[in-house]
Amino acid sequence: MREFSLANYHHGNLRLTLIETGLDLIAEQGARALTLRELGKRAGVSRMAAYRHFRDRAALLEAIREAGFERFAESLEQARLAAGDDFTTRMRALSAAYVRFAREYPAYFEVMFSPAGEPEARRRSEPGERAFEALHQTIREGQAAGEVRTGDSLVLACGAWAIVHGIATLQLERLFTAEMTPEAFIEACSGVIFTGLKLL
Repeated sequence: MREFSLANYHHGNLRLTLIETGLDLIAEQGARALTLRELGKRAGVSRMAAYRHFRDRAALLEAIREAGFERFAESLEQARLAAGDDFTTRMRALSAAYVRFAREYPAYFEVMFSPAGEPEARRRSEPGERAFEALHQTIREGQAAGEVRTGDSLVLACGAWAIVHGIATLQLERLFTAEMTPEAFIEACSGVIFTGLKLL
């Protein structure tokens, strides 16, 4: 767990401190353990101080979710740009970045994609749309280049997203560490995506 001092609360940093403390708590005990009372206790402030930044637990989860999707979108966008213009290379880079994010930021990932909790904390957001658009744009470009089969690009993007999300959520790559590296497993699964997307 991170250690904070009152010096961190100057210049409006308490909101960020509460979010980071909430992430620590989620990483340790899961999202269900998150309460503003426990959050204030861990951050060394009163519960009312926490309520001045978040009106309730749902608002806190929404803030964590938004921050997570912002970081997630940046990770996918950077992976896409670094991979160059080739469709296959970009898809592999996006797949690896997706699973890597889930592995490195499990608390964010839990809140971002949890089916449980308040609907307000799961509503669509601009960073979430950006994350999906990194994949959707790659598929549209693949179609334009004749590397991806014709059809509804949104449906194809949703199918590809579902495959990679399944790997990340189930942490399937960890089952194959004796036979191959996590990266090799992700690449092998990416081949399933390409089989479904490539021209028949």
